[in-house]
Amino acid sequence: MRAHATPRRYTQDVVNEFSAQGTPIDVLQVGNEINDGLLWPVGQISVNGLASVSQLLHSAIDGARTATGASAATKTLVHLANGWDWAALDAFFSGVFVRGALAETDVDLIGVSFYPFYDDRATLAALKTSLANAAAAWGKGLVVAETNWPASCPDGNVSEPTIPLSTSGQSTWTWDVKEVSNGLPDGLGQGICEWRRSCL
Repeated sequence: MRAHATPRRYTQDVVNEFSAQGTPIDVLQVGNEINDGLLWPVGQISVNGLASVSQLLHSAIDGARTATGASAATKTLVHLANGWDWAALDAFFSGVFVRGALAETDVDLIGVSFYPFYDDRATLAALKTSLANAAAAWGKGLVVAETNWPASCPDGNVSEPTIPLSTSGQSTWTWDVKEVSNGLPDGLGQGICEWRRSCL
């Protein structure tokens, strides 16, 4: 963040600069994998709780929406890691909407990361349950904002051992995650983005 800029002013400036160069923003992600907050230490959940995060997100999103280069079509997205973990998603979103700060109407999309090599509980079935619960709870569009299947994994520790560690396995994984997204109710599955990460 620029020196002495507030989240509101910083986000306004970013939106305006993109608009001025002819690339208006379709989806504005406010924070990346912010399970423990953003802009530490002020917005660190484990230190200051969710109220500070709620205020920071509201300020940034308000900046985006009031920027001179803002478009009515721009959607806002809040992104957490471990999209398969319904308990974590529920705890965050059930607590982050705070009266006088972040409102449910401030957020258009919920984004999640979903990697099969950090935790053996990160199964396709767990993702399906978690996203279906999120759809029912908040009625927001849902995006698998980061996912990847390894072509090789030295320790072989992945959550779906029936999928081969190969390029064909990558295709299978991508298709399977897409099917989870496509199967969400009311068209709330808004797609997936592949993000290249190495297996640990």
